[in-house]
Amino acid sequence: MKYLFTLFLLLFISANTFAADSLATVPVKISGIVKGEENKPVNGANLVIEGTIDGATTDEKGMYEFETEKTGKQKLLVTAVDYSSYSTEIDIQQGQNIVLDIKLTKNVTTTEQILVTASSFTSGENSKVTLTPLEIVRIPGANADLYRALTTFPGSNQVDEGSRITVRGGDPDEVITILDQATLYNPFIFDDSYNTSSFSTVNPWSLKGINFTSGGFSAKYGNALSAVLDLKSYDMPTTTGMFAVIGVGVGGLSGVYNNKGKFGGTFSLTQSYLKPFFELNGQTGDYSKIPETQGAGGTLAYKFGTTGNMKLYFNYTNDAIGIRNTSPSYDGYFNSNSDNYFANYKISFAPGTTSLLSAGASVSLFNRKLNYGILDTRSKDYYAKGRVDFTQPVSNSTDLNAGVEYEYLENQTKGTVPQNSYNLRLNAPSLKIDTSSNSGRIGGYIETQMRISENFFIIPGIRSDYHTLSKKISVDPRLSVGYQLAKYNVVRGAIGLYHQYATPQNYLSANNNDLVAEDAMHYILGYEYNKEGDIVFRVEGYYKDYRNLTAFDPNDFYLKSIGSGYAKGVDVFLKYKYQNKFTGWLSYAYADSKRKPYDSAQETSSDYDISHNMSLTASYNLTDAINVGFTYRISTGKPYTPVTSATYDPVQDVYVPVYALKNSDRFPTYTRLDMSFQYLTSLFNKFCVVFVAFNNVLNTKNLYQYSYNFDYSNKIEINSLNKRIVYFGVGLQL
Repeated sequence: MKYLFTLFLLLFISANTFAADSLATVPVKISGIVKGEENKPVNGANLVIEGTIDGATTDEKGMYEFETEKTGKQKLLVTAVDYSSYSTEIDIQQGQNIVLDIKLTKNVTTTEQILVTASSFTSGENSKVTLTPLEIVRIPGANADLYRALTTFPGSNQVDEGSRITVRGGDPDEVITILDQATLYNPFIFDDSYNTSSFSTVNPWSLKGINFTSGGFSAKYGNALSAVLDLKSYDMPTTTGMFAVIGVGVGGLSGVYNNKGKFGGTFSLTQSYLKPFFELNGQTGDYSKIPETQGAGGTLAYKFGTTGNMKLYFNYTNDAIGIRNTSPSYDGYFNSNSDNYFANYKISFAPGTTSLLSAGASVSLFNRKLNYGILDTRSKDYYAKGRVDFTQPVSNSTDLNAGVEYEYLENQTKGTVPQNSYNLRLNAPSLKIDTSSNSGRIGGYIETQMRISENFFIIPGIRSDYHTLSKKISVDPRLSVGYQLAKYNVVRGAIGLYHQYATPQNYLSANNNDLVAEDAMHYILGYEYNKEGDIVFRVEGYYKDYRNLTAFDPNDFYLKSIGSGYAKGVDVFLKYKYQNKFTGWLSYAYADSKRKPYDSAQETSSDYDISHNMSLTASYNLTDAINVGFTYRISTGKPYTPVTSATYDPVQDVYVPVYALKNSDRFPTYTRLDMSFQYLTSLFNKFCVVFVAFNNVLNTKNLYQYSYNFDYSNKIEINSLNKRIVYFGVGLQL
């Protein structure tokens, strides 16, 4: 399923970073350094020639460099978080390179600085990883997917080689994704489809901020036990243009528009076509419905006044698949079809000279049809959220953040489900279901960021949530501290309580909604050496204490808040960057995660207890136009529960499996090597990128799951369909 790589390359045009590397027939090189107050370099400043996609983003040293075919007098636009927008006229002459240093000034208001401070010093800052869109695209095996890219950092693992991730031994549902204050309820396609990798619907090129916190996060985040992925998209497109991508398996068209910085918009369209892909690599699965996807999305933005911005973000995706699955009781096709709709409106402005108020409202609808044997269901998930955040500096060393939110979640499910999980035949005993459940959550937080001295900061915060279905209230105190030992050397720690409420469907299996919020206590301590982003070394230890986990009581089979567990481990990260030629990092994570499902059971490995996980990623620019890279991963196999024997049921004419202790065995060690190649050139005097990717180069037969024959006497290995494949494509500026 790696053919979907190109799905996430469709908005190159919205990323000045990538356009910075474009080549022209007779290029002129523009370079220099961007500085701010006290002549300090500005990292992440965006530079673009007005009306083009020619531009660059500054590195950690404030340096930038790009090439353009434009000539004559042009306007260069410069934007950076916390700084006023800057523009200057430049006269471009063929054959004459330009060296231009730029000095930016702070905004009249310091509202953006408050946001950056809140993001930089949230609890567990030592766990935070920030990626650029260019790094995401160039990580081999990530397939330009944001979530897959995160798994090259310690602490996170892929689920079935897809985009869903687990963090530090927790469940995938313990990780939430925030986009412009809105929660993305289900940002995946092909999610939970049999032996089919899921992919993210998030386009990395539309993002100006990508912050991943694997523990000890800020009080402004609620209803999450393990991790938060906080994304911020561009408030306003910086240029105008279109871009097209065509590859082996999928193609698309995207564009951006900017009207003098006051009004702007983006759009993207995608469509898959897999016949060429299967002809090139071979059809590894038996399909009744060839995997298919369509997508459409975009933004509308408007700037009002001197500080106000409003933006509408919308996205739609559809996926469909029919893939053969052989189980002990049924041999047939797993069929899935889903539609995913999402829309978010956000407005922000400065009510005072130093404050910022942001408000947003979002809605999403996820429809899915599932069919496999007797299983035949139709489900709808409705999700809505409203949120308001306010930031205000109290003094030069203290900032105050506060906010409130309300979210609503509803599930409707109809259809037929098997009475027994071990019998899926078309004539198996079954139950007709027609359920509807919903819940609401009201939450609020207040947090203070205090810099006690030049080298020491402390962030106390507290949040509280009320759950309308259980009528329970949770209170979460959180604290983060940090101390700079010396230049480039920092020690940070965090402690906090985190709650997450069960889904409305779980309450249908509880007695009188008698479920409390699951909770986890986080303890984190780490050290980091960071020399201007060129050399980074980070080591961090953590412990999570789980309580009130939702689990079935074996005595009456009701869901109750009786589970417990823990997760502990160490994450190590080493990154090295040499100029603009080489970037590489090594990550290693040790984890020990155990769960106690109910009072009478003994403690066993959690479903995602990956004891050892290591990855090595490297990217090298052979020339200004050619980039090559590789990623190698090796990890402990995930736990599973084996079948020890089976008894025959003559009434159903089926064997009933007898299981060993939960998660008492493991899959074999997982390994994989991926490689990539990218070539930047010009075609018809337009920017062009050619990409080639090789996934699972060594053709390692990694395990997807174990199955059994009809009487469970033989265990059958089901290998992942992610075998060795090659795919390629071309992207062209229009």
